[in-house]
Amino acid sequence: MMDLIELDKHIKDKKILSVFKDGVADALVNGNRDDKQSHHYYKQGYDFGLTLYNELYGKDWENV
Repeated sequence: MMDLIELDKHIKDKKILSVFKDGVADALVNGNRDDKQSHHYYKQGYDFGLTLYNELYGKDWENV
């Protein structure tokens, strides 16, 4: 089993939070997905950003 220190190191080494944040920012700020990004957590971040967009602006991002 992985302890918290190992988990934190793994998260930093794999840049999980960084690519997740990039996905959120691309959805909210840029409005475009970076097709070069293939990281699973980028895609999750992008989808989360689209959900936030919908909540913030009351608009369905698919119909903008």
